Amino acid sequence: MPSGHRFVESIDGDGMMQREDTISFVEAGTGKNAEREEMPVKRSRPFRFKRFTVVQERSAMKVGTDGVLLGAWVRLPQGRRDAEWRVLDIGTGTGVIALMMAQRLAVLHEEGEYVEAQPYVIDAVEADKAAAREAEENFAASPWRGVLRGYVCPIQEYAQTYRGEKYDLVLSNPPYFMAGTDFRRGFDTSGSLPSAARVAARHAEMLPYDDLIEAVCRVMADKGRFAAIFPYYEAGIFIAKAAARGLYVARMMEVHGAPHKPVKRVLVELSFQRVPREAIGHESLCIEDGQGNFTEEYRALTRDFYLKF
Repeated sequence: MPSGHRFVESIDGDGMMQREDTISFVEAGTGKNAEREEMPVKRSRPFRFKRFTVVQERSAMKVGTDGVLLGAWVRLPQGRRDAEWRVLDIGTGTGVIALMMAQRLAVLHEEGEYVEAQPYVIDAVEADKAAAREAEENFAASPWRGVLRGYVCPIQEYAQTYRGEKYDLVLSNPPYFMAGTDFRRGFDTSGSLPSAARVAARHAEMLPYDDLIEAVCRVMADKGRFAAIFPYYEAGIFIAKAAARGLYVARMMEVHGAPHKPVKRVLVELSFQRVPREAIGHESLCIEDGQGNFTEEYRALTRDFYLKF
């Protein structure tokens, strides 16, 4: 485990807050703690993974298949470099994807994948204060609190004011449904009507694709990669918009709920380097085998995280 930062620095460097044992989200550009606004919420059970637990009472979006798929599938930064690896999670919510990245990078060190310890830091941006507070607590309770840092602000603001070293890997499980669509299709199995916060978290009006792409282009390193997950229809829209800004697909995976079922999700990795169509990595995954059992491929992908696997 590399030594990490036990403080959070504001984006413009005006303030720095020293914390001995916890990670604290700060208001971007102020160096001050985010306001602790208590909101009435429906209690949800913590989601327990093999090496960390996610409390999910305040965040509008709970732990789900989409985030876990993305966190397990994305390729980690490769190779040795002089500076620390930098990872950014856009719209971290409960912090589950950032925590998955922390676990995977820690395992590389534990298994000796790096000849020398490669330091790394994982930044997480969240616009919703209630969700950010929950992610803060989840980070602080994890074994990797020294490398997890959080910022409370929209990613548009974060990207415009960011002056640090650019990121090697940027991830997002973004709000992606267009106006008028039913966000509960696909892998969302919620049986209750959505709250206003949940609807906002799932619809792209809160973070338009153009804004997300602009933010990625501002903060990602020249040889960095951006990974995200979308429903099938929305994936095509996003890929076309990204290509128009010079972000190109390098790898993708289509996810089916079961054999002979239509594609429900598409995971994509994009970079500034354009590769021939035939060189793009294409993968396919079925969650279940058609008889109510999880497939071995899905188990293998998520085995390091889910207790049941």
